[in-house]
Amino acid sequence: MIDQLLKAINSHDILGFEKVWNDIENDISEKDKQKLLTEILDNYYSEKKSTFFIKVFDKIIDSKVSLDFSIDHWTPTFLSLAVHKSSQRLFDYFLKRGANVNFIGDSYVFETKKTIKPETKELDIERYSTCLDFAENKLADLLSVDYNYFVPDKDEEIHHWSEIDCKEEITIRKIDFYYLVEQSQYLQDLIHTDSLIDYIKSIGGKTYEELKK
Repeated sequence: MIDQLLKAINSHDILGFEKVWNDIENDISEKDKQKLLTEILDNYYSEKKSTFFIKVFDKIIDSKVSLDFSIDHWTPTFLSLAVHKSSQRLFDYFLKRGANVNFIGDSYVFETKKTIKPETKELDIERYSTCLDFAENKLADLLSVDYNYFVPDKDEEIHHWSEIDCKEEITIRKIDFYYLVEQSQYLQDLIHTDSLIDYIKSIGGKTYEELKK
């Protein structure tokens, strides 16, 4: 039934989703509902189809699901996954539905003593983190590890886009076009993440270290 549910979600079929959901809603545990929310947000969510996904989230959350939980993912918590999507609209939605901006995630919650690697302990990687910790770490990565773009070396004078005749056209290779698209997406992610950090702080969000004091 979950496969049918995800198929309806992938097709953006709200009636199909509601039909399947009504059949299985009472048979799914809160933990499984949290896993379902994570699966949808991580693998299916689209900002362009946000209205559809809000309807889906409403249905699942209305069945009394806590949004404060760690997830088996490289993002520490469900709310951090919303930060990863760089959508303040989505972030605000989950806050309104009860998510705690200062919920502390445990990155080892899905591990056992046997599966926690010795080198992880030796590196003293932070076990606990909030969505603000994640946002700040993500921004740091964007400004270092993920930044690998170069500025084209052009001999001609570069004019501001507003000075260019909109009827003028140029032809570029497809690979160059996609490179420009990727840079644009990177810049958008960078700006949105930086903006989210300021926003999270403005509503009382803190890091794990600040909450410990």
